[in-house]
Amino acid sequence: MSKIEKTFDKRFKQIFIPFLGFIFLILFFPYLFTSNSFFGINFSETGNIGDTIGGILGPFIAIAAAILTFFAFWVQYKANEQQKLDLKIERFENKFYELLKLHKENVNELDLGNHLKGRKTFVHLTNELRVCYKVCENVIPQDEKFSEINLIKFSYDIFYYGIGKLSEKYLFNRFNENEKKLYSIVLKHLELFQNQYNYLIKNPILQDKNYEYKENITMTLLYLPFNGHVSKLGHYFRHLFQNAKFVINQNSDLLDENQKYDYIRTLRAQLSDHEQLLMYYNAIAWFDDEWRELFTTYRLIKNIPIPLADFDKSPLEFYSKEIEQNENKKIFSWQ
Repeated sequence: MSKIEKTFDKRFKQIFIPFLGFIFLILFFPYLFTSNSFFGINFSETGNIGDTIGGILGPFIAIAAAILTFFAFWVQYKANEQQKLDLKIERFENKFYELLKLHKENVNELDLGNHLKGRKTFVHLTNELRVCYKVCENVIPQDEKFSEINLIKFSYDIFYYGIGKLSEKYLFNRFNENEKKLYSIVLKHLELFQNQYNYLIKNPILQDKNYEYKENITMTLLYLPFNGHVSKLGHYFRHLFQNAKFVINQNSDLLDENQKYDYIRTLRAQLSDHEQLLMYYNAIAWFDDEWRELFTTYRLIKNIPIPLADFDKSPLEFYSKEIEQNENKKIFSWQ
């Protein structure tokens, strides 16, 4: 909305139109007052017509001048309000773009081993999570007591905290008894990947870094897998969530819904497809309630590569209700 529209808004028109009519009425007064009879009074016989008109119109002119003064203050008031709004928007944008800058720095600081840095890490992180899920899915016993385990949450726990003695302190605090039993089964299979990586480290002459656990479960071992990513992803996701919430929590007087979406779209433009993919699994595993509005209303992961979300529930299935409710706009580009 332009500054002129904000100054001469609907309220101004409601006041100005009656005032304009009053001005026209004042211009018609001299004719009425000098006519032969106006309300039974013949002003042409009162002597000096100019003095008569001046005496009669003086108060009206003073009132008109007072009203014009009011309008001058009105315009100044609206201009001051606009200036305050512009200052608030400037402060908001300064912080928003500073948060974007910090996000980019967080991404650039990510690394996996000695070969993977920055955005490239997300390609391997999402594949590590996929492999972890597929292994768990492959070895879980066909027993009723394991059927209630949320496999994506279980897999994400292992992916996030890693395996090993230190990691188990975190995991066992989160796992129930059946999950602990499943973990003892899964652990032996995930250790195969770590053993293969250690073998490659000892034999650097080997060029093939791909380890095929089973058909369709393959991992490129450029870093030690399943060693946990708490220190990397914890800070990354917290800051990204803070950035997005900073936008949508702004007062509607400052940003309307369309403007909020535009800023979220700017944030989304900073995210690679694999970043959005990992965000999705972070949401369905741990933080569905926190991310759902950002994903469905503000479409923060609109560019998520649906074909790569090939384990557990697809985004099209997980958010099917919201997709049905928003037929006129795509929540995901791959719909």
